[in-house]
Amino acid sequence: MARLAVLLAIAILGYLLWQELKKRSPKQRRKILLRGALFGLIGLVLVLALTGRVHWIMAAAAASIPFIKILFGLLLRALPFLQIWQKQHRTKTERSSPAPTNSELTEDEAWQLLGLKPGANREEITKAHKSLIQKLHPDRGGNDYLAAKLNAARDLLLGK
Repeated sequence: MARLAVLLAIAILGYLLWQELKKRSPKQRRKILLRGALFGLIGLVLVLALTGRVHWIMAAAAASIPFIKILFGLLLRALPFLQIWQKQHRTKTERSSPAPTNSELTEDEAWQLLGLKPGANREEITKAHKSLIQKLHPDRGGNDYLAAKLNAARDLLLGK
C-alpha cells in the first residue's frame, strides 16, 4: 500500500511539472529539465548510498559533479589567459638564447648569408642587408636567430 501511495505521489508531481513546463519557453524548459535531472540523480544516488546499495565513494563522486561543472567553466574562462602566458613564456625563452657574434661567422658565410659575391662595395652590402632584414625581422614573422645572423654578417663585412 505504501508503494502505491508513493507511485501516486510521483504521478501527481509529474503531472504538475508537465503543466508547469508547458507554460515555459523551450530555453527555460531545457534549463529546468537539466537542473531537475541533475538534482534527481544526486538525490537517487544519495538515497541508494543511505540504504547501503551504493558505496559512499560513488555517492561522493556523484555529488561532486556540480563542483566539477563549475571548475570546468572557470578553466574555460581562464584558457585565453593561459594561452597568453604560454606565448609570453615561449618568447622569453627564445629571446634568452645567446645571439651569434661576429666570431662565429667566417667571411665566406657572411657573403653567402647576404647573397653577395666577395668584393661587393659598402652600398651593396647595406642594400642586401636591408632587403633581407625586412623579410626576416622578428616583428614581421622572422626570428631572432636569423636577424642576429644577418646583423652579424653585415657588421663583419662592413668592419664594425
